[in-house]
Amino acid sequence: MRHLLLFAAPLALVACGSEVSQTGGDTMPAPSPIASSDKEKPETKQPEKQITQAAGSWADADATSGERLEFVSEDGETVLVSLTCQKPDAFAGEGAANALVMRRVYSDDEAPNQIGLLTSAGNAAIPAQLDEDAGEVSGVFDTRSQAARALANGAGDLRLVVAQSEYVVPTDERIEALIESCRPPIETSLEAEDASDAEDAEMEESEDPATGS
Repeated sequence: MRHLLLFAAPLALVACGSEVSQTGGDTMPAPSPIASSDKEKPETKQPEKQITQAAGSWADADATSGERLEFVSEDGETVLVSLTCQKPDAFAGEGAANALVMRRVYSDDEAPNQIGLLTSAGNAAIPAQLDEDAGEVSGVFDTRSQAARALANGAGDLRLVVAQSEYVVPTDERIEALIESCRPPIETSLEAEDASDAEDAEMEESEDPATGS
């Protein structure tokens, strides 16, 4: 009977509490619950890109200063994309060059800072800003930039990416014609290069110790 009581004592302790005494009298800690940080966290889904195959056609349009092309929707009511050769205004100063302006409709909440161009002739990014009143993103870029070359030489589809919104429109021969006409004449470019070389040569002569200066 005494042996049965000694055997039953540890069982009674287990039933009465979460702590169990070892033979030496030390208390054994109860197993701790699994921390919430150890649990698997659900993966955060990235927003999916919204691709729009825009239906419409390119057309010439009036511009305040320079030439302008517009890609107009099939119903003729919405200008989805536009490209303008913008001439310098009276405050630009002598020798100011033309610039290209790209615009694309945009209505999402995220404020973008560029227009991505994807063409068969290469890709580029145009620094841009949002015009909330017009519901457009617009960017100004140089006529001899990578973006201009990609637009002028691309064939097939032209993709314009703004944040998670991508518009796909066909290219047109008039895009290349507008960009080429917007660039400065080659004679002007060559004259500017010659003037720059002559100026550099004069500076080198003035700094040459052999000249005594």
